[in-house]
Amino acid sequence: MKKILILVFIIVCGVMSFQGKVLQHFSGKGIINVELANKDSGVEIIALWSDTLYGDQTLLNIAQKNTHLDFLFILVYVVLIMTLSNSQMQREKTSWLNELLRLNLFLAFLIGSLDVIENIRLLHSFYHPGNLAEFWRTDFIAWPKFVIVGWIILIYLFSVIKGYFNK
Repeated sequence: MKKILILVFIIVCGVMSFQGKVLQHFSGKGIINVELANKDSGVEIIALWSDTLYGDQTLLNIAQKNTHLDFLFILVYVVLIMTLSNSQMQREKTSWLNELLRLNLFLAFLIGSLDVIENIRLLHSFYHPGNLAEFWRTDFIAWPKFVIVGWIILIYLFSVIKGYFNK
């Protein structure tokens, strides 16, 4: 199960990375720029994407596809975090670290939920390009999500490295 999840994770990351590079290359702005943008700069980025052609579509179409694909990515990374944390929990002997790995299970669900809300807000803004009144900011969701992801990775890696040196 872990190997399949990791493979799907890598494939989805690759596709989303390609889409992100297209956005970045042709506009100088990526999805993360919109996620962390204030109202004025967010509307400006989306308007730029809606006016910039990439083949027979606009960059905004690519951003929408990227955000739709992100729903699959969310499912994959939440299940992967839960699977890896649970697996590491089975090996972890230190009780406080085991509890932090257990907390990762809840935090994975939390960041997945935050990411879904963020995507819904992004898609709403994408369907109203250039409209300042209809831009829904996501920075207040994105920042906590990134901090929690960092915490999860830190706890997991600390446990893995500690286990490696205690062998």
